Amino acid sequence: MGSKTRLGFGSSERPSRVVLALAFLGILWGLFLNPNCWPPVHAAPAPAANVQQRPTGVVTDTPSITIAGATATTTRTPTTTAHEAQIQWTFGTVVGSYGTCTVQAKTSYDGVNFLTLGSAVTVTATTGAVNAWTILEQGASESALTTSAVSSTAALGFGQATEFTFACSTYGTSAPVTVVVIYR
Repeated sequence: MGSKTRLGFGSSERPSRVVLALAFLGILWGLFLNPNCWPPVHAAPAPAANVQQRPTGVVTDTPSITIAGATATTTRTPTTTAHEAQIQWTFGTVVGSYGTCTVQAKTSYDGVNFLTLGSAVTVTATTGAVNAWTILEQGASESALTTSAVSSTAALGFGQATEFTFACSTYGTSAPVTVVVIYR
């Protein structure tokens, strides 16, 4: 009689391999190719053309300063997106006596001219003294806006760079200080 051949499967292929391959493809489709399994994508609305978004985050800076006389100024820090500063001055071993000392924050809109930012704060310049304070940018409320007076000496908000000026009525030889500023 003649040879008999099975229809559908070759002599070396078993039906279980085909079933496994189809199951594997079904699992891949279910996990990766099925758009119903993808996480939803939420698009944020585009800001108006005149709105500049402030990046979220915090910048910590340690501006340097050398105090060896009646006045000194820290290095500048870029603060274009800042609206708040938390400042801490920690004095090391102070040599001599420093009396009636203040620190004044100053900001610049053009990188050349500096305007006062807030009021000067009184600091204690003695060995180990820690002086901390906060500067909050003047903000608007829902019921009213704050408009500053036109001034060439004072600002209500942070400009492109900010620095701090230290001044004392009496001063010793040196007052090493570590300055840490957290801008938000």
